Amino acid sequence: MKKWVVTIVLFFLLSTVFKAPVSAGKFFNPGADGTPGTWYVGATPDHLDPNAPVILFVQGLNSSARTWFDNNDMYVTAYNAGFQTAFVELFDAGGTSEDMWDNGQLLAELIEEIYQYFGKPLVLVTHSKGGIDAQTALVHYGVYPYVSNVITLSSPHFGSELADLAYSSWAGWLAGILGSRSDATYSLQTSYMNYFRSITDQHPNVNKNNYYTFAGTKWGSFGSSLYWGGLYLSQYGPNDGAVTVESAFLPNGTMVKVGDWNHFTIKEGSSTFSFFAPYLTTSTSMASAQMAAATVEDLTITDQTLTSGQIIRGGPFKEAGIESFLVEKGVETLTINWMSDVPVDTLEVIGPNGKRETVTVERIEDKGIFAGAWHHVAVLQKPNAGTWKVYASDDDAQAYLLVVSLQSDISNDLVLQNKHRKKIWKLETKQKKVREKETKATYSVDFTPYQNGQSIKNRKKLKIKEPISIASEITLPTVTEAGTYQITVEIKGKTKDGYPFERTLLKSVYKDEYGNFY
Repeated sequence: MKKWVVTIVLFFLLSTVFKAPVSAGKFFNPGADGTPGTWYVGATPDHLDPNAPVILFVQGLNSSARTWFDNNDMYVTAYNAGFQTAFVELFDAGGTSEDMWDNGQLLAELIEEIYQYFGKPLVLVTHSKGGIDAQTALVHYGVYPYVSNVITLSSPHFGSELADLAYSSWAGWLAGILGSRSDATYSLQTSYMNYFRSITDQHPNVNKNNYYTFAGTKWGSFGSSLYWGGLYLSQYGPNDGAVTVESAFLPNGTMVKVGDWNHFTIKEGSSTFSFFAPYLTTSTSMASAQMAAATVEDLTITDQTLTSGQIIRGGPFKEAGIESFLVEKGVETLTINWMSDVPVDTLEVIGPNGKRETVTVERIEDKGIFAGAWHHVAVLQKPNAGTWKVYASDDDAQAYLLVVSLQSDISNDLVLQNKHRKKIWKLETKQKKVREKETKATYSVDFTPYQNGQSIKNRKKLKIKEPISIASEITLPTVTEAGTYQITVEIKGKTKDGYPFERTLLKSVYKDEYGNFY
């Protein structure tokens, strides 16, 4: 683990810079420089309740303390509600995205110092990966006595399929250039988070604090930065554009509300503060009373209308890139997302008749797992069946990742089912909407070791086998070290009506140092 000298910025606390904002239209400026280990204290409200806890805000991946007060009224809302506040800078603020172990260790040191400064317990309000970092600090680094309650806002407690995508073989070129294959992204893979849950949920410290969780179901309109993530994640269930509702549930915690927030609005004061305010008290009595009043509607997960299957391609980009893919008959919506490290000059969509389709292409800059990437998204309704092509050109682009989403009757029909404790997987069809004998696949397995809390950059191509068919088994090769298998399955076949189709399936499997699979 890294050892960092913690810088405490306290001289600003009583200066004019920190004069209390008296209305929701004002923010404060702590003069933060983004140095990991720095922490700040907000102004003390004139109407402070001396028995109220201090709210310590913890940011998520690729973020900093400013996420709570720059273009966000969370700090002002907390101040006007009479709460003292504090903010931390973890490693993400310094441009290095670390896993929950490094961030958790740093946060543990800061929690103890902030507690000593205020002299009373803290309540943590966390966003996204910050919720995982917080639980790591409390459970594994033992600072639970300094904290009462923990609020997690859209935290991926079971990981993110977007992290799985970043570590897939197709995303290798783009993720490598962007730096998306960080230790933080590695630790957010669904399989690694299953491992994390296994060593956390049974830990003696896991119930020493009260955890209250929130999740969102909106992922923004077409053209928003969360749209493509929501579209990709929709095959796994309702989501907020970055985290699925299912992943936001925390064992040993209480899901308070699933609301119509996206991954950004869920951390805004005007959006969620009133909902989690009862859970900020250091006493559990108010929280218990509020939970008793929670309605069934509050706890109901409302599904998105869109379902999707995926076709995924990627690689190096040298002045131009072209990809082709099959679209079967009966597809309701075809969404093409061409991702690259820079905005491309030209993007053309060519139909089965060889003619260029007239489509509106939205350029979107990613702010999440693939931060720094540019999405070029086009949507077509009821596309013709046949072979489609996408052509992109740019002199500066170095890599691309193409994700094609299809809303169709056969989407999600083909799945990988686990056999024998996740070492053996079987390709199966759930609804028999394809011709099994005419559906074939190839699969590849990559392995990324994870040693001493850090991912090893040199991936290993372990095995390629072709072809396999429906009901065929994939047995993961034996490796000696701990790490993550990335399974990529490319499927081609025919629908029940005889139309050619194709799909890509991705699966992440983690093996620990004792040979257990997750």
